[in-house]
Amino acid sequence: MSDFHLIISSLKSRYFSSMLSILLTAFGVMMALLVIQFGNHIHERLSKDGQNIDIVIGAKGSPLQIILSSVYHIDIPTGNITYDSAQKWMKHKHVKYAIPLALGDNFKGYRIVGTTPQYIEHYKAELQQGMLWSNTYEAVIGSSVGLKIGDEFTGSHGLMDGGHQHKNKKYRITGILKPTGTVLDRLILTSLDSVLDTHGQKKISEHHHDHDHDHDHDDHNFEKPEITAILIKTKNPIANINLPRTINRDTSLQAANPALEMARLSSILGVGSKSFVLFSGLLIIIAALNISAGLAASLENRLGDIAVLRAIGFTKKRIYKIITAEGMLLTSSGIILGLILGVTAFKSLGLFIEPLKITAAPLHFSKEYLYVIITVLIAGFVATIIPALRASRVDIAHQLSRNI
Repeated sequence: MSDFHLIISSLKSRYFSSMLSILLTAFGVMMALLVIQFGNHIHERLSKDGQNIDIVIGAKGSPLQIILSSVYHIDIPTGNITYDSAQKWMKHKHVKYAIPLALGDNFKGYRIVGTTPQYIEHYKAELQQGMLWSNTYEAVIGSSVGLKIGDEFTGSHGLMDGGHQHKNKKYRITGILKPTGTVLDRLILTSLDSVLDTHGQKKISEHHHDHDHDHDHDDHNFEKPEITAILIKTKNPIANINLPRTINRDTSLQAANPALEMARLSSILGVGSKSFVLFSGLLIIIAALNISAGLAASLENRLGDIAVLRAIGFTKKRIYKIITAEGMLLTSSGIILGLILGVTAFKSLGLFIEPLKITAAPLHFSKEYLYVIITVLIAGFVATIIPALRASRVDIAHQLSRNI
């Protein structure tokens, strides 16, 4: 009988113990990989989507909510601000450039964002085909939206799929952006005037025209244009500190620092991640102990058989290798099953958890995966050392005399 058949026979004889060891290892690996995958995805998206945005200005409310809704587009805005109040800060001497955003509608869950071409330039995005909007109700879409040049669609009220449709206002696709790996991939971009007109507000162009001419005191009765937020790139780091402080103290607006808010969010997520890492580590340790205990327990019933093998010519080294191979086979099976479960779980969660779904969370195999696999293999090997040494040092004469 070959060494492999001996190993398989041994594992079959303690089927339930073997399966428990494999499952414990698999769940430990799965948990570790999920934590790595989610951590990498969150870090990547935070970095790419928030790049070069120093300050976000919106309506009073939660600073984190302003950041999540306006930079990452995964939350509801705190409200709207008047375009006039925004203009003061967009033209501030310490602002390098400012990007206005007008939100409120979606198409099949993809947010329609009223903005300027500067938003596309900010992310260094390029057109894959078509051209930018030049008229009201023309739109450029991200690579994930799935429409074609010339397609027409109507927006639905709200930022989630299923709201009331603006059936009398049809958008037409004029351009499609190349994939960027940023928030732009899942947005529909159009002019500010398109979004304002959809909601019955005065267009920016008309508002500017009114300001350029003398007019009656009754003009304040017209509904002034409102936007959702402004993304600001400042000229120097000092402005990142001073501008938000001034805005929050002296105006009815709310200024938030993305770097600060994301650091707070990351610290919160970090605590949760560490808990999962500890839990997965505990599972792996328990799995290793179970492998060791299983091998040790099986030896009690196999010492006679091992003595026979030694008597017919099996060397100590060969016996050691057989017992070690049993433990490593269990460990390797657990790792393979854990990888399969981890990938399946991540893809499944990506379909059902809204933030992962709308950010199109991709699966990346990183070097951390290799570290987990090596760690589990080492744990499995350490678990087999004592049982393997004990088996290789069996007293042949004593065991054979007991068998007689």
